[in-house]
Amino acid sequence: MRPNKIQVLIGIVCGIALLSLILFPPWQEAAEKEVSYRKDIGRGPLWKPPNPVAVECYFVGCVTAPASYFHVLLKRKVLLQQCVTLLCVTVAFLWIFRSRESGKITSLSVRATRLLTSFLLALLIPPGGDVPFGAGLAGIPMVLVQRDRLLLIPMIMAIVMYFACVLILYGLLSAAVRLVPSKAL
Repeated sequence: MRPNKIQVLIGIVCGIALLSLILFPPWQEAAEKEVSYRKDIGRGPLWKPPNPVAVECYFVGCVTAPASYFHVLLKRKVLLQQCVTLLCVTVAFLWIFRSRESGKITSLSVRATRLLTSFLLALLIPPGGDVPFGAGLAGIPMVLVQRDRLLLIPMIMAIVMYFACVLILYGLLSAAVRLVPSKAL
């Protein structure tokens, strides 16, 4: 089967996004002599990691720790969560916008397609800045197994925030469908 124009566009956009995630991964700094200290220092090129930064009030007595006391680490788990979420959403989009046996291609002018697209796009949004909703929602079974009641509140809030994002995206897609002529979709 040959991909249609929409699938090619989806593949190009998601390929560029995946390449960007891999070439500019998230970094964190860690203390040389401690295992528990981690501080996010943002994204940077894979070939040139960012430099560690000094941390104020790190030592007892509020003494600044110099940048040389820290080293930079790649946040592999977050990078993997972002890439896997993007790949799963890409595969779902490619399947949704496949050519049917009748030759028709799904369009955003169909309400169900807009809603499904909104659900998938919302999975890519990282509410806290790092982990996308898709990876966070996939971790819900682990929270339920742990049976920690304090973890239920953030889990419920994440679900509420996810559905709020879905509604916002659905509204934006619906507005875009009304503004763009139907032949373009």
